[in-house]
Order: sequence, then C-alpha cells, then structure tokens
Amino acid sequence: MWKLKCIIDIGNGYVKWLLLLKEWEWDITLLGREMIKTAGLKKGRILDGSSFIQVVQAVLENLAKKVDTDIDEVIVGISHPEMRIKRINTSKRMLQMNIQDSDVEGLLRSISDTSWEINYEVLKIIPVSWIIDNELKVKDPIWMQGRNLELIADVFMIPSNFYHDLDKIFDEIGIDIVDYIPNILWAEDAILDVETKDLWCLLLDIGTNQSTYVIYEDGTPLHYGVIPLWGEDVTKDISIGLQQDYKEAEQIKKEKGMILTNEEVEEDEQLDIRFLSEIIWARYEDIFEAVEEKMEELWVDGKLPWGVILIWWPAKLKNIEELSKQFFRLSCKIWSVYNNKLWELGNNPQFINVIGCYNWEEKYGDGMRWWFGLNFELWIFRKIGDFFKKIF
Repeated sequence: MWKLKCIIDIGNGYVKWLLLLKEWEWDITLLGREMIKTAGLKKGRILDGSSFIQVVQAVLENLAKKVDTDIDEVIVGISHPEMRIKRINTSKRMLQMNIQDSDVEGLLRSISDTSWEINYEVLKIIPVSWIIDNELKVKDPIWMQGRNLELIADVFMIPSNFYHDLDKIFDEIGIDIVDYIPNILWAEDAILDVETKDLWCLLLDIGTNQSTYVIYEDGTPLHYGVIPLWGEDVTKDISIGLQQDYKEAEQIKKEKGMILTNEEVEEDEQLDIRFLSEIIWARYEDIFEAVEEKMEELWVDGKLPWGVILIWWPAKLKNIEELSKQFFRLSCKIWSVYNNKLWELGNNPQFINVIGCYNWEEKYGDGMRWWFGLNFELWIFRKIGDFFKKIF
C-alpha cells in the first residue's frame, strides 16, 4: 500500500513543494522538492491571478517530471497577515449521566455553526479542552459521567476572497486539495515537545508576511495570535533609513543585520552599524510589545518557566536572544526541531515548514478532517474515539 503526497507551502516570497512517496507507515521516500519565486501574490492578496497560476503550473510541470501517475493527496500550508483565531465556548446539558458520541457530535456541530464570521472562511477548528460539570477539565470526555459538557475550541479563519481565489485557481488547473493547514499549527507541533508545552512557553514566529505566536499553559494552548508586522517591514525601514533600494536593503538585513546591546560598535566602512541596529530594533520592539500586551492581559507576563522560543529569520539575528531576555524578562532560545525525522526528509531548513505540514497532516488529518477543515462528511464522528487517542 503506497501513496503519493504533494505538500505545497504558499508564501509571499516563494512557493515551496515536496513530493513524497509513502509506503506503509514509516517508509517515506523524498521524490522531489523545489522553491519557485512567487508572482502575483503580496501580503496575503492575489494581485495577479494569471501570474500566480503560472507559478502553480510550473510546480505541476516539475511534478510531472518526477512521476507518471496521479498524486493521491495535495496538502497546502498557509500563512496570512489577516488570519483570525477565535476561541469559542459551547456547552450542552446531558439527558443521561454517561457522555456519548452523540453529545460530542452535537457540540462539534454547534462550534461549526457559531464560528461563522462575515467575509471570513473557517480553515480549521482545533479543540482545546472539554469541561464536565464546570469543574473537571479533560481531553477525552466520552464515557465519563456528568450533567453538563462544555467544549473550548480555537477557530482559524482566513479572508473569504483569498480562500475562494485560491480554491478557484487550484480548481482551474485540476488540483484537488484535501487539506489547508495554518503554518502556526505545524510549527508548534514540530518545535514544542510535551514537556515544553506543560511548563508554559511562548513560541514566536516572525515571518515574511506576518508574525504569529502561541502561548502554552499546562500542556494546552492558552492563546494564538497573529500580528500584522513582519520581516518585510524591517526591510522597508532599512531601505528608507539607509536610503537604499529594497533589494539592497534586504541584502543588508541578511548579511549585516544585528542588534547591539552595548556601547561597542562594530566598524564598517560603508554602513553605520549602530543606526542599522536601531532601525531593526525599533520594528522588533513593536512586535514584542504587541505580544507583551497580550501576555499582560492573560496574566502570564514574566511567568513562563520555559521562556521564549524564537523561530525563522529572528533566530539568525545577532544578539536577539539577549534582547528578548531583557524585554520579556524570560529565558530565550533559538528554535530546533525535536523530531529529527523531519530533517531527514528534507535535509534543508528552507523546507522545514513544508515538511512540518506533512507531519501535521499525517498525525492529525487522516480521516479526521471534518471539524479540522471544510466540506467533509459527517461520517467522521464514527471515528471520534480514534481521533482523541491521536491528538491527545
């Protein structure tokens, strides 16, 4: 029994893809991978549909060179600066003492009905916890006893125009998408282990087109957040401050970008390193302050024993760990993937987000997509018991 799986990550800079052959449970072969410069997509908006179609068609052409048979599953990872993540509570009064599948099914349907928001489409519904009789918090409520059952879930949504434009483009070129995955989900699953989640932590991802974060408390997500500030803003600030064009500013950021934490200034014949440091830190301070404000609201500022974990480009910035420690008053470390199998598949950090989407789908998505995603049949509830064993 084998399957061909294609995982596509859509970002502002590049469209990345992996083609994997899965034979049985753990025998996985990498057949191909590629990064193609994105065209027609900017800040989560498809500005030129024809240009973006050409990019996706290039992906398909390269895939066709790898295999001469149909691909079984196509999975898409998405990040979007206007993504909304809403936490919803719903409850039900039990008619009998033992909680049944039908009780769980009713609450799941209720979450789906109440999560609707104008101009947005639901991408994922992720459970946080179940509460029995307003007291006992559990991961799996089935067969437990109680008179009142409450479900707390996080709903991930993206703008309707972006979702439908993307869906239309894939439909026009004959790609059937089985699942869309918000990138913050794979990141926490690949980078945070059980101990880290249980001891409370902050995972902060400052990407190209958005900044996302998740705060964990006692093994469960306390809050997800999306900040409309990102690494591209840093490049713009450098371009304006140093009077360089955008491409040169991006190169300066990658090669010379740093944050100085003392009075010692590194010499450079062409750049004022101190001024460059101030430009970069000003933008990072805006991002850190937005996160800190939410932490204060949740009463966890300065109270996360596992500290802050930074991922992506910020991890490469000189002195960012020390600066984060000073700002958040918490320990800070650079991200690493605790599941080494992910690295073995791609062997390139540029593809870790694509591999992460595959891993998340394998772990949580097989036959469990109705309330994780869109347009799936209700027969999923017959497997609800298997779902809880998998995700928790």
